Amino acid sequence: MIQAKEGRISTVAVSTALGTSGRGIFPYTLLPGYRRLLRAVRETGAAVFAKSATRSKRKGNFIAWNPLTWKYIRRLPGGGMLNAYGLTNPGAEACAREIKAAVEQGFKVIPNLYPEFVKGTELATLDIVEAVEIYRQTLGTDFWALELNYSCPNSQEAIRENVAQGLKCSQAVRAKYPALFLIAKISICHPYEFAQELAKLGINALHAVNTIPYEIIYPQGPSPLWRVGGGGVSGGPALAAALSYNTKLRKKVGLPLIMGCGVKNREDVQRYLDVGADAVSFCTLALRNPGEAAETVGIFNS
Repeated sequence: MIQAKEGRISTVAVSTALGTSGRGIFPYTLLPGYRRLLRAVRETGAAVFAKSATRSKRKGNFIAWNPLTWKYIRRLPGGGMLNAYGLTNPGAEACAREIKAAVEQGFKVIPNLYPEFVKGTELATLDIVEAVEIYRQTLGTDFWALELNYSCPNSQEAIRENVAQGLKCSQAVRAKYPALFLIAKISICHPYEFAQELAKLGINALHAVNTIPYEIIYPQGPSPLWRVGGGGVSGGPALAAALSYNTKLRKKVGLPLIMGCGVKNREDVQRYLDVGADAVSFCTLALRNPGEAAETVGIFNS
């Protein structure tokens, strides 16, 4: 668990699997196991990291109402998933309203913002500052923490090369909102020095790692989603790589660490705690095995 002045992040958190609102994704909400997970999340006060929002509405690869785009999310053996979601979201205003409704229903939601560095560092940073202000005005005192996502493998931005941009954006948000608990979500592609520099800038916690680019987990051949960038691997096939990165990261920084990626059961949560995680997040588990996810939330957050 991570304790901050204004709130806390539970030992086990749910990341992105409850959508941009933090209270569930349709049609998963029709499934009994997923609804059981939603109840467990509310009853235990589990932290929920919302799916990434951008300042303005963004049409990615996957569109829920368009069956032709469903191919961009696929199951993999070993409890894994491959997705090229592409940051589809309705924009900061709509996401802020959705999160407010979730908070009013008892969910502990932490918003997530994605800087679109493809626009240029200054414009992307201005977008993020504007979005933060929208969340602040909409959520009021319930807006105590924010996650900045520097790690989506399904975007136009080059995550291997956005270190300098990420530092400038973090510095700007830190300067304007000194009391806000800031979390940076980083990629397995990022050097450990990025995490160390974020710590120097006053980032309060790190979340590592996001889904892992397909070619890292499966170097022997091209991704079936290569036409849209390859996509990111999560769930079981990603555990070994994510655990290795996080184990080394723990030795590099003293910040609170939310470790994740690859969690498929409660034993994997314990593996992360054993290597020094302050909190552990899961996503794919909620979608592939929501019953196990609900039990895991209940066991570690009771």
